[in-house]
Amino acid sequence: MDSHSDRDKPIGGLAESADWLEPLRFVDREAALHSARQIFHLNADPTSLSSLQQALAEHLAVEDCPDLLLSRLRQFLVASSDVNSLLSLFQSEPSSLAELLQLFATSESLSKQLIAKPDWFEQLRSCASQSFDPNDLLSDLESRIEAVKEPVVAARVIHDFVQQETGRIEFLQFVRSMSPERVGRRLTYLAEAVVRVGFHFCQDYFRQTRDEPQLPNGDSPKLVVIGMTNLGAEEMNFGDALKLVFLYDRIDQWNQAHRAYYADLINEFTQILRCDGLYMIEGERGLNLDFRGNPKYETGTLICSSFDAGRIFETSGRTWQRLGFIKARVVAGDAELGSAFLKRLEPWVYRRFISRADIAEIRTFRQKLARRTQSSATTSRNQSSEELTHDQGGVVVNIHTAAGGKKDIERTIRFLQLLHGGDLPNVRVGNTYDAIVALEKAGCVTDQEASLLSKNHAQLCRLQSQLAVMFDSFAGDLPTETEKIQRLAWRLGLRDMETLQGNAEKFLAQLKEIFEINRRIINHLMLDAPDDGTSVASETELMLDPDPSPELVEQILSKHGMKHPRRAMEDLVALSTESVPFLSPHRCRHFFSLIAPPLLAEISRTPMPGRTLASLVRVADSLGAKGTLWELLSANRPTMQMMVRICSAAPYLVEILTDNPGMIDELIDSLLIDRLPSAERLDAQSIELCRGAAEIDLILHSFKSSAHLTIGVRNILGKESLAATQAAIADTAEACLRRIAAFEQEQLARQFGDPVDPTGSPVELMIVGLGKLGGREPNYHSKLDAIFLYSAEGETQRRVGGPRSTTSNRDFFNRLVNRMIARIDTAGPSGRLYELDGRLRPAGEEGVLAESVEEFLARFQDGSALPWQWMAVCRARTISGSRKKRQSLDSAIKRVIAESAWTKSMKFEDLAAKFFELRMQLQETATPENFKRGEGGTLDVEFVTQTLMLRFASDSTTILKSNTIEALQTLAKAGHLPEEESLQLITGYRTIRAIELNLRLMNSQARHELPDQEYLMQKLAFLMNEEDPRMIAAACHQARHRNRKLFERIFKRWIG
Repeated sequence: MDSHSDRDKPIGGLAESADWLEPLRFVDREAALHSARQIFHLNADPTSLSSLQQALAEHLAVEDCPDLLLSRLRQFLVASSDVNSLLSLFQSEPSSLAELLQLFATSESLSKQLIAKPDWFEQLRSCASQSFDPNDLLSDLESRIEAVKEPVVAARVIHDFVQQETGRIEFLQFVRSMSPERVGRRLTYLAEAVVRVGFHFCQDYFRQTRDEPQLPNGDSPKLVVIGMTNLGAEEMNFGDALKLVFLYDRIDQWNQAHRAYYADLINEFTQILRCDGLYMIEGERGLNLDFRGNPKYETGTLICSSFDAGRIFETSGRTWQRLGFIKARVVAGDAELGSAFLKRLEPWVYRRFISRADIAEIRTFRQKLARRTQSSATTSRNQSSEELTHDQGGVVVNIHTAAGGKKDIERTIRFLQLLHGGDLPNVRVGNTYDAIVALEKAGCVTDQEASLLSKNHAQLCRLQSQLAVMFDSFAGDLPTETEKIQRLAWRLGLRDMETLQGNAEKFLAQLKEIFEINRRIINHLMLDAPDDGTSVASETELMLDPDPSPELVEQILSKHGMKHPRRAMEDLVALSTESVPFLSPHRCRHFFSLIAPPLLAEISRTPMPGRTLASLVRVADSLGAKGTLWELLSANRPTMQMMVRICSAAPYLVEILTDNPGMIDELIDSLLIDRLPSAERLDAQSIELCRGAAEIDLILHSFKSSAHLTIGVRNILGKESLAATQAAIADTAEACLRRIAAFEQEQLARQFGDPVDPTGSPVELMIVGLGKLGGREPNYHSKLDAIFLYSAEGETQRRVGGPRSTTSNRDFFNRLVNRMIARIDTAGPSGRLYELDGRLRPAGEEGVLAESVEEFLARFQDGSALPWQWMAVCRARTISGSRKKRQSLDSAIKRVIAESAWTKSMKFEDLAAKFFELRMQLQETATPENFKRGEGGTLDVEFVTQTLMLRFASDSTTILKSNTIEALQTLAKAGHLPEEESLQLITGYRTIRAIELNLRLMNSQARHELPDQEYLMQKLAFLMNEEDPRMIAAACHQARHRNRKLFERIFKRWIG
């Protein structure tokens, strides 16, 4: 072996002479001269070096990248341990130098391998002339890994083996001109060997390091690896991902350790093939793996039983998954298990009888291919060769995904196999070349079509290999730099010998022609494919398309007002995916694809379509059984419109639906039953629901939600008046209060007995509604203003068999009210049932929540009640207790008002002045935008109404009405208020209360103000069926202005 010192000596005059370099077209002559001097400084036979110089002068003179070749040759020779042997090889076999230079020009990765290990070049050449047997490849790798014990070492062995064998295949393709079809099979044999050996290693490793799961009969579960797409079809290319499906025959599904064992095994296998451990240590990357074909991939599960996988595919598999299994085959593991699984799926893949849903999906796939080829053909005719490297959107053209590209050919062939495979078993082959031949023999394509498709597919495969090896472009993107296009064209044989550059224009023109020919053939085949002649809406096609292009998504969804089409597409996919495991995903997707066009059209009419769609996703996910929901909406357009309106502008109702998934029935009932539930019906329903219940919180929360959903739906559909809507909300609250009172009273009575008066007659709890509750005009989130009275003093009476302890009625009812308030006004798991307002509760003794009727009335009879309390009691209405006692209490309250004690000590004018002052004080606590307490707000109308009732109650108690609008109408009828003023006050009050009611459906943060944000005003307008939000703001402003004007005019008449 030559010493390094000897190598530094120049041989003759070769190193110094640069004459032979002069004719060559180097970009950097200094660098080229430096490389040449290093080569000829080597201690080698002068004759061999002279021969090398002559050969280089000839070869480099006709190469497009002489700088690169001379540099890599210099590194290669300097790294060699036996330069003379290499030079002798170049002399005896002149083709060897040409082959070496061709490798240097083509593959950077292989160049690095050869420079690192120069002796490997002769092995490459010798192996190329030997016969190939896939079994020898498998045996070679098995022998290398046989003694390996650790996964990271196994990853290194596999990584080196893949690099070595990939280099050999690159040599065969780019130097020995192996056909793309044979290259695809050789790469597949390599990948299959790696999968088999790697999987077997992992199985052995886990058996040695962990307890392997056992079946009841003592056997171990069988495992199999199914190869999909190019791996399964034996047509791999450089850098292709290995698409794998993992299955076992059966395990104990309830045993977490068994599931974890196989999940960890697959994870270990993945790390070995991807070289995860080597990457962390040495920065080495391994194979690209794709597990998306696994039936439970979306849940993060990479292995399941063959039974579960078959059931999932047969019941919910889509057309694109059927297309995928055309190329499936067993690549590792138990061949018998894998073959049985694939045999089971054959009737599913190649169906002889196709359902309507299948026809729709197949038609969508067919029309997608036809549409791509037709539109792209028109574009390409007007496109120059230079423009071909970019599409219309400026995106780099990809030879896989371009219209007429490699994937279109493969999809078309699989599509034809899918259509004809049910009747023609001979076309059921995985490899694209074999499939084209089989389809041609079966008469499904013509000789010319088969010949052109085979030829063009091979050319695109060769181009794919060239891109991958030369530029590491494994995705198939064409380079955009002119220099790289020229290099690519040169390697493909398209050369301009005058300029010594690749003919880029000719290359692009030929590629353009290939795409155009493919498009014409595909378009023809798609037009001839079976079809029922019916047109399919673009939205339906979009939902059935397994891989819609971003351009198509944007084109279709942007016309429906979606500002973020990609996000909207994700939402649509979620809507079409069944969330209930035992229901058919296929049926869900089918019905949703049919309803998609009218649904999107309806959503596009909402203020913010994207948010409406996202809200619909939340509702549908909570309801479950999406297929049934879409079937219902497709058959009932009003229900669809209602659902869209709810999702668009009524978050309160959306919350009810998402928190109570079973309420879809109430949603439908609100349309079928053309009326609101009556007070009697709500009361009876709540009684029945609570009958015998040990706990009523969840029952009443659900009851309230159900009622509010029904009321809210009819509200947003404009089917009910404001008064009817408010009354139904009040009736719901009253029913809840009565059920809680009855429940808690029963609990206390079991402990202390039943309350009675001195005569032994039952004493009852009397709940008096005030404010909005008393007037039957609350909104969805109104506080419940109520006071709690009991009909008489006395003691509780022990029940037969009950505890001996008794207590006073006062103590009993205060305990009762305390428990009621805790149950109503305390936030629990389902939130707070209602918020209570008890400003009129007893103000004396601390902690007193309930008082007798006599005590309550005495406050007003003796003149101790404050002015605002007189106003509040004008709206009193008893909502619990027996009918007789309720009527008696209501009459007593009216008498107290009519016989007002303040009339004896204060003139009405003075009292009116106090009311006016109180109103101004409340106004000061509000913002100017507040339409309740602010200027001209609803309090203006309520103060006028209650003041008038107090003024004229002594004339007749018939004017005392707890409802504001009814009171105004009665006052006008009695002549106490001009009719015109009454109508104006009613109109203004209704306008503001209607706005307030709809804001509650929107869950608006500001309870009594119009939203600042424009989109919220648009939602409000949508809810109120008003096209222009400014009209609502104008109506509110006008109502407030009129209210204040009337308020001041009326009070001025009293106080001057």
